Amino acid sequence: MTAIQFLTEWALRSGILILAGTLLLWLLRVKDPSIRLAACIAILCGSLAVPLLTAAIPRTEVPMPVAVLTTDQPAGPEALSPVCTSGLCEPKSGFPDWRRLALLAYAVMAGFLILRLAIGLAIGRRLARASTPAGSIDGTEVRWSDRVSAPVTLGVARPVIVLPSGWQEWEASRLEAVLEHERSHVRRRDPAVQALSALYRALLWFSPLSWFLHARIVRLAEDASDDAALSATHDRVSYAELLLEFMQRGAGRPKWQGVAMARYGRADARIHRILDGTTLSRGVTRAGLAAIVALGAPLVYLVASAQAQPPAVPPAPPAQPASTPQAPSSPRSGGIRRYMIFTGDSVSGSWDSSDPNADQAALRARFGRNFAWFRQSGNEYVITDSGVLKELDQAMEPQREVNRMQDRVNQLQGDVNTLQGGVNNIQNDVNTMQQKVNRRQDLVNRIQASVNSGKNKDELVKDLEAAIQQLRSSDGDVDQESINRKQAEVNQQQSRVNARQNDVNAEQQKVNAQQQKVNNVFRDRIQQIFDSAMRRGLAQQLR
Repeated sequence: MTAIQFLTEWALRSGILILAGTLLLWLLRVKDPSIRLAACIAILCGSLAVPLLTAAIPRTEVPMPVAVLTTDQPAGPEALSPVCTSGLCEPKSGFPDWRRLALLAYAVMAGFLILRLAIGLAIGRRLARASTPAGSIDGTEVRWSDRVSAPVTLGVARPVIVLPSGWQEWEASRLEAVLEHERSHVRRRDPAVQALSALYRALLWFSPLSWFLHARIVRLAEDASDDAALSATHDRVSYAELLLEFMQRGAGRPKWQGVAMARYGRADARIHRILDGTTLSRGVTRAGLAAIVALGAPLVYLVASAQAQPPAVPPAPPAQPASTPQAPSSPRSGGIRRYMIFTGDSVSGSWDSSDPNADQAALRARFGRNFAWFRQSGNEYVITDSGVLKELDQAMEPQREVNRMQDRVNQLQGDVNTLQGGVNNIQNDVNTMQQKVNRRQDLVNRIQASVNSGKNKDELVKDLEAAIQQLRSSDGDVDQESINRKQAEVNQQQSRVNARQNDVNAEQQKVNAQQQKVNNVFRDRIQQIFDSAMRRGLAQQLR
């Protein structure tokens, strides 16, 4: 995925999250600025986390209609997104590549905004250090400076309240309202939140919704702090006059990165809100925070995991005459028969090891340890996008389940083989015993033959002595009856082994049937994933 694709996808997902969160607040009729601010901060955190979540969590395919390509348009993936081996396509017709210009423009603007943020933070920190200490309240340091025209809270890690000169002459109620307003910012860590929001806006400056979210966070923070000040003074008219005075003082003054009391959108809208309001913010309770998390977490998950699933691309147009350039073919025109999925040190797929283009070592040296290679319509492609690789990994889960089933069958077969080995050993013992009995019977037959041969007494005595000697050297405790009993025991155990083997064979048939189902589904799923990757420009064609 190129940098432009990454930023565009991030902005799109983040924009959907901002719009969905804003719509949800409107539908729920949430009026409390503290709760609305907490929801906006949650949206900000979710938007910043979207790229990491998109890469880490499984994809959820969402059907998305697309316009049908006409026969005058290329129907292949090249028509939707050019595929280049260098990441950025070479310029055509002598003009600079628009992607490079767009990336350069993005970097310049983002760099400018980040630099402005950094300078503002540095100026605010320097101003806070140069100000004069005026005490502390609830652990927050209070200072004053003649360089500020209105109260302001400065500092991200350790916020400091800086008052304008002449604060010593203020009435007690006026000072109490100002301090309560600024302490409210400190309690919520508004300087850090707004700095983070400004950084987010700088990274996605081309998205109007990033500016909208930052403006909402700034305005809601002031609304919540205004309510905190009114809760302390209960004098809406005096507080409105105070704010109007600070706004008039701050007009045309330079700004730094901080939370100024007079910083707001339209002054009249703020004044009218204070004068016409009837309720005050009660802050964010634990129940409110839990509700924000309960509603926001599924929304962030859905936005981060959503994966567009366009309908099947229509067939490619008929081939044109040789003199007419042909449009690229549809992704499914050739079908994928050769592919390899590399995961760490392992590789799976379907390929011909004699194919010189399927050199695993060369592919690993070029693309690393995690990628997918496939051939379609005579062309070779490589995918390194983490989202597509996750889809491939999920698609292989049924095959892994079949492998686990096969492992269990193999284990059962191993047990049967062990039992069969034991039966074979006993059968060997029986065979050895039978051989001994057979030898004894052979000696008896030889003695009987000598007696019937009519030999003289001396020859007969010699034959008998030799036969008796052989009988004495043989095992005398082996007889045919014991062998028969042993053989019956062997036959009984062999029957048990055969029954176990039949069970194993039945399990193997189930595995084979499941493998056939998985093969059909897996083949189609792999094809769909590769086709989708080509349509989205995530498949890099090898040259």
